[in-house]
Amino acid sequence: MDFSAVHVHLAINHSPLYGELFAFCLVLFGLIRKRREFVTAAFVICIIAALGAIASDLTGDQAADFVSHANPPIAGLDKTLIKEHDQAANFCVISSCITGVVAIIALFIGHRRGTRPRWLEIVIAILIAWSLSVAGRTALLGGRIHHEEVRALAVDTH
Repeated sequence: MDFSAVHVHLAINHSPLYGELFAFCLVLFGLIRKRREFVTAAFVICIIAALGAIASDLTGDQAADFVSHANPPIAGLDKTLIKEHDQAANFCVISSCITGVVAIIALFIGHRRGTRPRWLEIVIAILIAWSLSVAGRTALLGGRIHHEEVRALAVDTH
């Protein structure tokens, strides 16, 4: 069996969602308990989640081509679902990368100064929540492509 971009996409496509979710939990805990090491860990996870979003996006087109041209065709596949997921994935990459870059800046500031402004940590917590919501919507739209049970429960997300 050949390992292709489709396999890579399926293996890593949840990393932005779970990464942002874990980062959000850590940053909240760190801010509430005033534990800087948890906030720092959340920032590092945001960077990793952004890299996962990029990798997932880079392999997404090949996965879409595979699903669109499957032989035999996938029952109930609607190509508009793929397009919606692709558009959401592009926005997910942007939101994850913005969050990751701001996290890098915060880590750099913390390293240079020995401390980070609390307002910056709060801003990044908000960015993490934003990225998490975007990743969640992207995952929902991706799930609709192949999972009929998700399609059956679908609500319009426009």
